[in-house]
Amino acid sequence: MELKKIFWKVPLFCIAAGVIAFYVEVFLMIRFVIVKLPDGTIKTDNTRELIIYGSIFIVTLIVGGMIFFRNMTRKEIFFSASIIVAIGLIMDLTQWAFNLTTGPGAVFFIYASQIFEWSSIVPQLFHRVNENLWFASVIGSLTPYLFIPFGKKEQV
Repeated sequence: MELKKIFWKVPLFCIAAGVIAFYVEVFLMIRFVIVKLPDGTIKTDNTRELIIYGSIFIVTLIVGGMIFFRNMTRKEIFFSASIIVAIGLIMDLTQWAFNLTTGPGAVFFIYASQIFEWSSIVPQLFHRVNENLWFASVIGSLTPYLFIPFGKKEQV
């Protein structure tokens, strides 16, 4: 397989999975997470939300690892995943350095962060444990490396 095609497999898969996951999450959240109480008020069920995020994460890992990346070596997956990880870390660093939490910059990053929507359970769980949003976001950017164990071992 041509080297250029191999290195873009993980980033393209992550982008596609992120966009699909976003729309699936919106659909499922509206159907199952938003709860209308008997008095007419509306609340969200955090447990159902985490189940949805976790299910999407596991399905994406299994589909990516067992279908899309099964013919790649672990080394190839590492280098391919490093492209999307670098993009995520640059996005995190840019948001942190310029404090882009409001305004047009924040809106841009809301849309740009869709590429990591498939793995949004990871930063959410880290944020709940650690309370440091930036640390959780950086850990979330590293999730494409979780495809590495699905790769083939190097053949000597």
